[in-house]
Amino acid sequence: MLADFSERVLLSAMANHVETIYNADQTAVNYEYLPTKTLNPTKENTVWVKCAGKTKERATAMLLGDTDGNKHPLFLVLKTTKSKKKEVVQENLTMRHGFGRTVWTEVEPLQSDFEIYGNPTAWWNAGISLAFLKYHFGDRPDRETKKIMLLWDDFSAHFTEEVVAYAESINVVQERIPPRFTWVCQPADVAWIRPLKSAPRENWLVEIRRQVRNSRLANINLKLRGPFTMVSWITAAWTDLPFTLILNGTIDHSTNYWVTHTVHSTFGIDEVTSEIVSYKTL
Repeated sequence: MLADFSERVLLSAMANHVETIYNADQTAVNYEYLPTKTLNPTKENTVWVKCAGKTKERATAMLLGDTDGNKHPLFLVLKTTKSKKKEVVQENLTMRHGFGRTVWTEVEPLQSDFEIYGNPTAWWNAGISLAFLKYHFGDRPDRETKKIMLLWDDFSAHFTEEVVAYAESINVVQERIPPRFTWVCQPADVAWIRPLKSAPRENWLVEIRRQVRNSRLANINLKLRGPFTMVSWITAAWTDLPFTLILNGTIDHSTNYWVTHTVHSTFGIDEVTSEIVSYKTL
């Protein structure tokens, strides 16, 4: 499958005179894993301690890099409530990336080097696919004469009629990562996604340690971090991703085959597991 996919990408690039290939990889980032209760074994009894009210919070991140080793601004999708009024929903989609007026006042200042969208599920959709194409490729100066290639998952929201038509209009050649074979055909899953998830996870563990220490002293429950803290964690992780890992998530110029590399985590999750499990209010 890898050889077939690589050959298809190579032949398509040659047929369309493509010089730069972009790789987009989408992932859900769970930035909060606090359980509703924490199990604490004490002799023969089991003590349950209430913690936060939610099990986890999630965002969708779309990463984009190219075969020159460049990384491009993130697209993030957060969960937000939907108005019951259709006209307000349309206004929010048109003017505020799906957010209401109040939340937008917090979101807009954050968008310096990345884009944030919102919907009730925090999932990617066709409308965001269009916005993604327009943001990254719609205004490039050579779009009328030069084609580029975009590789991303074989996901329905990436290949609706409207999305495909717009991509063709701006000379973006879309290629699908084979479904069920992303583990071998999408090197960004390891080269980009793993460190992107590891860094917020490490920040979360640091935060848990801090809250466990404070809770023992002040007799307070663990609290969820807000979504905008998560945004800062994710964007910092993407910003810190080195040039070599960006290249590792794209096509190897010498062989035109995809390459994968293992990235090792920088934290030991087992060290804090016992801390969290043994936590109890005094």
